Amino acid sequence: MTPMNEETLFKKISIAEIFSSLQGEGPHLGEKHLFIRFPACNLHCDFCDELDHEVQEFVISELLHEVLSLEKECGPHAYISLTGGEPLLYHSVIKLIAPILREQGFKFYLETAGFHVKELHEVLYLVDVVSMDIKLPSVTKDRNCFEEHREFLRLAQLKEVYVKIVISKEAEPVEFEQAVNIIHEINPQTLLVLQPITIDGERDIDGQLLEVLNRFQSLALGKLQNVRVIPRLHKILGVK
Repeated sequence: MTPMNEETLFKKISIAEIFSSLQGEGPHLGEKHLFIRFPACNLHCDFCDELDHEVQEFVISELLHEVLSLEKECGPHAYISLTGGEPLLYHSVIKLIAPILREQGFKFYLETAGFHVKELHEVLYLVDVVSMDIKLPSVTKDRNCFEEHREFLRLAQLKEVYVKIVISKEAEPVEFEQAVNIIHEINPQTLLVLQPITIDGERDIDGQLLEVLNRFQSLALGKLQNVRVIPRLHKILGVK
């Protein structure tokens, strides 16, 4: 393991939680991942249910020890999944821990809102898979990020990348079409995952929402080669 100086080894960082579970979203659905969840995000998506965790203070040495302990106890894990919140707000932490853990054989899966282009550039060499959101303002009730999404996806093409769009009954077709056009412009072979948003759990998805998903999938398949509807497995199973 690459040695660290004492100042770095005892640097304090904020983490929401570290845990082992199944990857519940996207094409890596069902794989065993070791999750490092970062607490903060600078978007406030209306549907987000991951920003109410108590923040824990770790020093770098403790975080590394916790990861190695979880790998020994619950592994092997396919990836360390950096999630949040927004993990790219913590790019400086990723640059400290990822090189060390990669030496131990770990691979990294980045789950991101997909608009911090500069920060992605700084850590992309440490990441193996990019799970990138494109945010529809009609669903998130937050700002339009389409221009950042375009530049982010262009950069992420250097790695395995897929795009996820959370879909609600309120999703505006014109916004969805704009998102599809961005993907088509950069690489029409990029996988697009449509993820239904639910209030009471994925076990009972609203019929009207299913109609929207079907309509949007057909629209996207007119321009993209691979479009899938994938609900959240971890919510169906009742795990983290």
